Amino acid sequence: MRDLSKQRVRALLRVVQSSEERFGASRVLTSLLDTYGIGRSKGAGLLFDADDKARIRAILRAEGIDPSTDPAAWDAISRAEALRLGPDEKFAATPVKRQRVAIKTLPGRPLNLDGRALILPPACHLDVEGPTVAGLLAHETALLVENWEPFNRIDDIDLDLSPAGDNPLVLWRGDRSDTRTDHALALLRGLDVPVWAFVDYDPAGLLIAAGLPRLAGIIAPELARLEQDLAQGLPQRYQDQLPMAAAALDASRNEPVRRLWALIRRHGRALPQEHYLVDPLPS
Repeated sequence: MRDLSKQRVRALLRVVQSSEERFGASRVLTSLLDTYGIGRSKGAGLLFDADDKARIRAILRAEGIDPSTDPAAWDAISRAEALRLGPDEKFAATPVKRQRVAIKTLPGRPLNLDGRALILPPACHLDVEGPTVAGLLAHETALLVENWEPFNRIDDIDLDLSPAGDNPLVLWRGDRSDTRTDHALALLRGLDVPVWAFVDYDPAGLLIAAGLPRLAGIIAPELARLEQDLAQGLPQRYQDQLPMAAAALDASRNEPVRRLWALIRRHGRALPQEHYLVDPLPS
């Protein structure tokens, strides 16, 4: 059968696995009648009797699909697994890249993974599957970085990162791409170590920090420097974020969150973490 899409396969499986003969006249099922003469019209619906269903089963088997396959079988499997169910790996609903996280270390520190000490060059990281590596990482603390550029250029951050530990696992928070925020959080929960946050100095950034498991602290400049920098910050960005974050931050019991929140709220301004990136020295 030409154009055996996943939608069509699911529709055919539902027909042959149902004890009913009458079905709604969907586009997929109507094409069976129009193109192959399988089924017949009755009112606003279509009828598929035992002979029709036998022909559909034969079509499915000819395409390498077991007629008893659950129509939802492709919803949570990989492409390789999808090939065991039928002819097209693209039937898989799960992305090829799943549960990916981006990890690295501070400059010159080893990434302790599976008994090995890996030294990564500047602006490099490992893209790994979180659940697979969670039990293979040997770091006593973790440092979550909110934004991509500060993560990628962690070597160029003009802040003291030592409060996060001698050799923290540095982890990008992720975004809406394959490297997603919930994947990073899942890895942090699996590591079961104290977590430090390096986030934007604004309500949204503090909300991210407050939601981290085992939050031990937030990377920030010394007080006088932060006061000075916040005085030149972004008032509109602060105001835009305030409605969705203020109540939760007011209720937070985490001391680092409460301390920074009081400072940011007093200034009424936001400061992106990229403010503390310095230009690398020319080579």
